[in-house]
Amino acid sequence: MIDKITMKSCATYDSNGISIDDCKKINFIYGSNGSGKSTISNFLDVPADTKFSNCNITWKNNLAQNTVVYNRNFRESNFSTANSTIAGIFTLGEATIEDINSLNALKSVAEKKETELTGLKKSLEKKNNDILTRENTFRDDIWNAILKKYENIFAPAFTGLRGNKDKFKDNVLLKHKSYSPSIFTIEELTSRATTLYASKPEKINLPAVTKFILKNSLSEIIDETIWNKIVVGSNSLPISKLINKLGNSDWINTGRSYLQEDETCPFCQQKTISDEFKQQVELFFSGEYDNDVKLIQSYKQKYVILVSELSNVLSEIEQQDTFFTIGKLNSEEFQCLKANIINLLQINLSSINAKEKEPSHVVSISDISPDLDKLNNIITITYKNIEAHNNIIDNFKSEQDNLSNDIWNFVLDEQKVLIETYLKDILGQQKGRKSLSDQITQKSLELKTLNNEIIEKGKNITSVQPTVDEINRLLTAYGFENFRIAKAPNQENYYQIQRLDGTEVNNTLSEGEETFISFLYFMQLAKGATEESNISSKKVLVIDDPICSLDSTVLYIVSAMIKDLIHNILSEASDVEQLFILTHNVFFHKEASFVNGGMNPDKNINFWILRKDNNISHIKSHGMDNPIKTSYELLWNELNNNTSASLITIQNIMRRIIENYFNILGSSKLKDDKIMQSFPTPEDQLICKSLLYWINDGSHSIPDDLFIDSYTDSTQKYLDVFKGIFIYTDNEAHYNMMMKIENS
Repeated sequence: MIDKITMKSCATYDSNGISIDDCKKINFIYGSNGSGKSTISNFLDVPADTKFSNCNITWKNNLAQNTVVYNRNFRESNFSTANSTIAGIFTLGEATIEDINSLNALKSVAEKKETELTGLKKSLEKKNNDILTRENTFRDDIWNAILKKYENIFAPAFTGLRGNKDKFKDNVLLKHKSYSPSIFTIEELTSRATTLYASKPEKINLPAVTKFILKNSLSEIIDETIWNKIVVGSNSLPISKLINKLGNSDWINTGRSYLQEDETCPFCQQKTISDEFKQQVELFFSGEYDNDVKLIQSYKQKYVILVSELSNVLSEIEQQDTFFTIGKLNSEEFQCLKANIINLLQINLSSINAKEKEPSHVVSISDISPDLDKLNNIITITYKNIEAHNNIIDNFKSEQDNLSNDIWNFVLDEQKVLIETYLKDILGQQKGRKSLSDQITQKSLELKTLNNEIIEKGKNITSVQPTVDEINRLLTAYGFENFRIAKAPNQENYYQIQRLDGTEVNNTLSEGEETFISFLYFMQLAKGATEESNISSKKVLVIDDPICSLDSTVLYIVSAMIKDLIHNILSEASDVEQLFILTHNVFFHKEASFVNGGMNPDKNINFWILRKDNNISHIKSHGMDNPIKTSYELLWNELNNNTSASLITIQNIMRRIIENYFNILGSSKLKDDKIMQSFPTPEDQLICKSLLYWINDGSHSIPDDLFIDSYTDSTQKYLDVFKGIFIYTDNEAHYNMMMKIENS
């Protein structure tokens, strides 16, 4: 079946076009001449015509069916004077009941398999949509989780993929097949990207900083035992006992330089200094003492030099920006170590100075090795970072490639759960799709085999003769007795239109006769096909103005045939699944659409009105509500809806309804007397009689104003009696239906 017809950019349909939506089994399209009906039928007949390139047919379940169109083109192509023969129509010929039942049984099985095949195709379509939805969801998720998250810092790694989500998704799945779990942190990758994804940087010259000799030399001085030694003079001299007892050797040693050539003591300024005293003092401080003092002085000199060198090294490091940028030296840690080292060096220098001044005193020298070790460690790491930077520069392109590979490993590892969940889901859905595809293939083969069997079986029981007999029977029945249809003598399975004497009619048929026989031919085509293999195929019929050039009698015949066709379609007693009727004739539309009493809407029948304004066609849907009413229906609508109608109008409406229903339409014909007698009491009968007199008098004459005034108050009363007529004659259901009253 057709679900929707779209007409655009052809004939009187503009670029906006029209849509005939929600098509049913039976579809009536009414429109005046020139409104665009024939354009619709021509499109449905030959949709591949290039002039209909912007038009479209939407089929239910995407299953296109054979469409047979009756219009002017059909009449001209089959019954023009140039055609002396007409293609035969195959229908079921003479056959045994068993043969026909067997064929029908095969058709029933084929229909069941076709239904199953349609169900499988729907399931496959849904499965494809589910797969597409899952793919699109994953595509968007992975796009946001990787590219949108990291494109600002890792953009070069995604070169060529940033403008296409599908391409990016495919690349992710391809790389996931061979990726390795990441061994880098985001901070490490970001640092490398800062270098490698910028312009190619310069190599860094490593600062010539001496590292380990400083530590070893300082440790040698700091670890010297002299700082813990009490340096004193010789104990073998008489004066040594006094000096040691007083513990003032440092004081005596300092005073030595003040001894004069004379005998004056530099301490008490008395003439107490003898040559022997001088000799003992010199001997006391000579030998080991002098050597220790010289050792202290030597270490002090070396220490001062090393401290100066170390201070210069620390200053040099502090001034090297590359140590902190490329080398990633921690500035805060470096400054803390530097301050500690400088402070300890100054404390130690003060202690060494004190030892030099008073050798007999023991001094404490702080160990700076831990801080120097820490300093050497962070400087070593800094050097390695700078060397790594230089190595990157030496292999810039390959390092960029390595970085991109490491970035992809990182992001794939980070989104491992998302990717693998998708792959698991999509694999299951693809297996389901393959299973459905395999079932469709198998079912299609079974259906093809079955259809071939139906064709072969049908060949034995199909014939064109039933069509010949049926058309001739209808021609005779409807008064067309001066011509008939017969098998063509020289062409198998073709017809000729002949006079009763056997001669061909050629172009002697009237337009009405030609129209009628072409319609009979079309109606037979609806039952069969011009090819044996298609007699049982489902069809969509399109009938465009079939009553052109027909007189009123034939119009009723055509209407009756179409109503019979509609009945068969609605009862599913026909191979025709859907019917479109297009007409400009109001009377024909009313007759053909008056199905099953014509009162109640049918869910299988829809109506449209096609109009042309300013040479542009427009369509309006009326759904199940037939816009072309019978006069009888219009009378009831007027009575039900027009509360402001005049008294004369109401009288006339009532009279015409009663006359039409009880004399023409109703199942039982009742005269006025019978109607009055149906009321149960004499009083009610009298009121009914007055109503009948009232409506007959009022509808056939024009009362004066006083008469109108006197009757106005009685209108509702007589409306109640009017209703009573239908109640007491057992026609209340009809009254409720026409007044649109729901039955309780």
